[in-house]
Amino acid sequence: MKRCNGTTCLALGFVGVALASACGTEPTPPVSVPIAVTVSPPTVSVLTDGSQSFSATVANDPAAMGVSWSVTGCSGGASACGSLTNITNTTATYAAPATVPPNAVGVTATSVSDNTKSFTATVAITLTGANGQIAFVRTREIYVVNADGSGQVNLTNNPATVGQLTWSPDGARIAFVSDRDGNFEIYVMRADGSNQVNLSNNTALDGLPAWSPDGTKIAFSSDRDGPGQMYVGPFQIYVMNADGSGVTRLTHDSASDVEATWSPDGSKIAFVSATARGSQIDVMNADGSGVVALTSDLQGDEEPAWSPDGSKIAFSNGQLKVMNADGTGVTMLTSGWNPQWSPDGSRIAFHRVNHTNHALCSQSPCTQSFYVIKADGSGLLQLEHNLSYGGVSSDVGPSWSPDGSRVAFVSTPSSGGVRELYVANVDGSSLVDLTQGSGAGFYPAWKPR
Repeated sequence: MKRCNGTTCLALGFVGVALASACGTEPTPPVSVPIAVTVSPPTVSVLTDGSQSFSATVANDPAAMGVSWSVTGCSGGASACGSLTNITNTTATYAAPATVPPNAVGVTATSVSDNTKSFTATVAITLTGANGQIAFVRTREIYVVNADGSGQVNLTNNPATVGQLTWSPDGARIAFVSDRDGNFEIYVMRADGSNQVNLSNNTALDGLPAWSPDGTKIAFSSDRDGPGQMYVGPFQIYVMNADGSGVTRLTHDSASDVEATWSPDGSKIAFVSATARGSQIDVMNADGSGVVALTSDLQGDEEPAWSPDGSKIAFSNGQLKVMNADGTGVTMLTSGWNPQWSPDGSRIAFHRVNHTNHALCSQSPCTQSFYVIKADGSGLLQLEHNLSYGGVSSDVGPSWSPDGSRVAFVSTPSSGGVRELYVANVDGSSLVDLTQGSGAGFYPAWKPR
């Protein structure tokens, strides 16, 4: 076929043909897609002297050369800002310094193929003191504070009601309950308050979230499948993946099943099964099979808590008791509520109120004290004096520090004032008010290491 130049084609009036094919125009050059770098996890909280591994993905890099890594945003070198180890072109481990850095710290991954264009992703590092952080609820918000009282931060920044907060086992996330969408749902957020997500997404009442030991699942109670009036029950226990997918009903009975708690190895779930006649402690396999009643006296048994080695379960009906994980060997230790095992399993922290009936604390002011007792029932020790509390007492602690040296709880000075967040050594010494007049309402929870 005879080719023509642009002038000839225009003269002949074949504009369309000339542009489309006859004039032999140059092919359209391919569109250049820029390289993009992402880092996982994007935001983490790291303790001093702790470490965190990161991985990077580089999109649109035909050379597949990966990334280079650097610590950014902080001056003072490795001793002040931390350092990177185990570096490859896709992964690196951040090692935190022994003290809190003077500036914010980031871990940056930069494309090796195109480092002049700065296609990078920066990961913010939040460093806390060696004793970690404590989360708590105050005036419808979830806060965290360092264990020395510094660094108090509002995480939720939402006027809706929140409660029932619980840390993921790795301390990277917090599950909680909120009615911000019109009814009570289970939410999860990162430890810095970012990425708040509604996991349950149901018009029923969902609550009492409990993380599996590996952090991949959350058990909870809901009345979504219950007959009768909404929010009345009966409640059943469900489990979902930590991203809210795969919701599965575990219990199928006429009772209200609540307070799910996982065994340390994740194979079983203990829970409270309640009817109009009373409540008892049951246990089942993690898939809902093999339900067994561990207590059967219907004397208001509740608040099951597994020992760290999984061999025993503490519980209470106003009397603090311990039994073997199969329900045998029930031993009454003392009077009290809300048993919490120390990390090494040698002691139990709890609180005691001046009413035989636990519910009466929600109807009139009551005096409340926090105690530690050895797992065999000996060595009872009161942690604080001159404090009291009026209200629903099951929401105020105690919570153990990860190293088992201290206990956090919420109480009110006997002289009056607002509820405050306190910590004390396990021998009762060094009682410290962390919130110092700013107040702390409910749900103190020490961050795991």
